[in-house]
Amino acid sequence: MEFKPEYYAVLESLSTGARSASEVSSITELERHDVEAILASLMGQGLVERRERGLLFKREVYVLTERGWEVLHKWRERVRELVSKAAELREEGRVEEADALIAPIQSVLPLLLALGVLDAALYAAALGAVESTDTAEALEGAEDLDSLGL
Repeated sequence: MEFKPEYYAVLESLSTGARSASEVSSITELERHDVEAILASLMGQGLVERRERGLLFKREVYVLTERGWEVLHKWRERVRELVSKAAELREEGRVEEADALIAPIQSVLPLLLALGVLDAALYAAALGAVESTDTAEALEGAEDLDSLGL
């Protein structure tokens, strides 16, 4: 099953404890309406389910299903493989190949770094020294996530 990287970003945010579309939106920096559309699609695929919480003040929350956890785990492995391969290619001087390899997932790499899914050294090696400012920004994002209790 192939999704856009934003779908996996939503799964990642749910895996950290985000429960509402607003929480997912603030973690992923996607617009809330986009998050709601992605959540609907993920529910249609059986990867996420909506539940009601609370006794007096009911609210809807989103959680990963068992299948959602499996898909997320496989995707994490694939991303780590791609980033490792890109780092190897870059080390061999094959920069264009490295860039092409990670281009489809590059938009979510800072989030994965901030959530601790990716190693900072591997991330930097895969993207090269030019991307070091992105690494710093992602690490700052990790501090923000800590302040949210995620």
